[in-house]
Amino acid sequence: MIRRSALALLALSACAVDDKPELAQASQDVAVGVCAAGPTVYGIDVSRFQGDINWDLVVGSGVKFAFIQISRSLTDIDVKFPYNWRRAKEVGILRGAYQRFQPDQDVIGQAELFVSKLGPYVAGDLPPVLDVEDAKGLSAAVIAARVEEWVSYVEQRVGLKPIIYTGYYFWRDSVGGADFSDHPLWIANYGATCPLVPEAWTDWTIHQYSSTATIPGITANTVDVNKFNGTLAELQALATPACEDCDPCQVIDATESGRIVDDKSACFTAGGNPMYIRVENAGFGSSLRWTHATSSMSPANYGRWSLYFATGGRYLVEAYTPSPFNGSKQAVYQVRHGDATTPVTVDQSAVDGWNALGEFEFAAGGHQEIRLDDNTGEANASNTKIVFDALRFAPVEPADEPQPSPGGCATTRGDSSVLLALMLLMGGLVHGSRTRTRRRVARRDPARAWDCLVRLLPGHHVHAKDG
Repeated sequence: MIRRSALALLALSACAVDDKPELAQASQDVAVGVCAAGPTVYGIDVSRFQGDINWDLVVGSGVKFAFIQISRSLTDIDVKFPYNWRRAKEVGILRGAYQRFQPDQDVIGQAELFVSKLGPYVAGDLPPVLDVEDAKGLSAAVIAARVEEWVSYVEQRVGLKPIIYTGYYFWRDSVGGADFSDHPLWIANYGATCPLVPEAWTDWTIHQYSSTATIPGITANTVDVNKFNGTLAELQALATPACEDCDPCQVIDATESGRIVDDKSACFTAGGNPMYIRVENAGFGSSLRWTHATSSMSPANYGRWSLYFATGGRYLVEAYTPSPFNGSKQAVYQVRHGDATTPVTVDQSAVDGWNALGEFEFAAGGHQEIRLDDNTGEANASNTKIVFDALRFAPVEPADEPQPSPGGCATTRGDSSVLLALMLLMGGLVHGSRTRTRRRVARRDPARAWDCLVRLLPGHHVHAKDG
């Protein structure tokens, strides 16, 4: 049961080594704190500011979990992450990774950086964390939309719902109290026993209660300390993918209906601010979504089709781009297939119907997707429409390779084969006398080329004894 206690005014003097005073130094004048429901688990979060960490001493001090910084922006990469990430696991500490979010930078670029540095999800690792504490002069609505974009992207790739790290007043004033209550909350509130919780949440998962702790194994600086709201077993359960054994939203198979993932499918997500996504009773299956393309650095809206294949292999992918919603001439579909991601630029306006994206090798199973962002580079003033509708997947059968005859000549007739034979013949005759070596080759190759040519001429029947 959650216990709430009214807290008196606190003048907090602690300051964070990671520039987090605006998150934690909140005067608790009228707000009500939320206390832990029972036992808690002790942990830390670290970055390069903690210098060279002796993880053996850290685990010996009772630390059970640690969150480790990957980056503070697109270009500010934490050089200590690889070492800290490896050593925390080696000594038996539950580990998780976080990224300090810069809402004025490319959101997907930051998310991709995070995922690439993190590497494939390892069972037992804690969920990814988005550190939301910078506004950069942007509006609350924009920040909220970009937070949604990051967490959606990372959740799809890691398989765990990201944790939101923030402070009560920052979230209220700079993110507009946006509702991300389906994500675990990591709240920064220094000096408090029962931290303040933004209104969208009713509870907290992790509480960062000090940034000035000193512990064995960390001597270069003080360190942030935290407590998990629950038992160690409950913390370990947080590291289990919620849908590890869940049924996929849709299976792409060989049936006619199974080859199509529509915008009405549970596998389709319209991301970003919903007020800018229009739904029309048109297109494939009498349903589509569209918005206006922009020239912004980061997308405001996007469509994402999550993909799960019954059988791996090569597929032709087509997007349904119906008029008059297909105005974009430079829509970029990001095709994530297997372990690769391939961007494909498509002129939606060129086809009123099925528009080919190309052929791609997909793996059996999930964790693959196609994503289309609205920031195509087309001017905002142009009011260019970009459409999100159905995708179609057709298996591509491997082409049969022509088999050579015993004499080394293909028995399949065609213009290219005849041309090749003529080239061999003429090449041997023209250049046969240039060198002693080539004279020897010329004496053999013209005959072989002539034989091939004769076989391929109309009226010549190839028999098993020929060659």
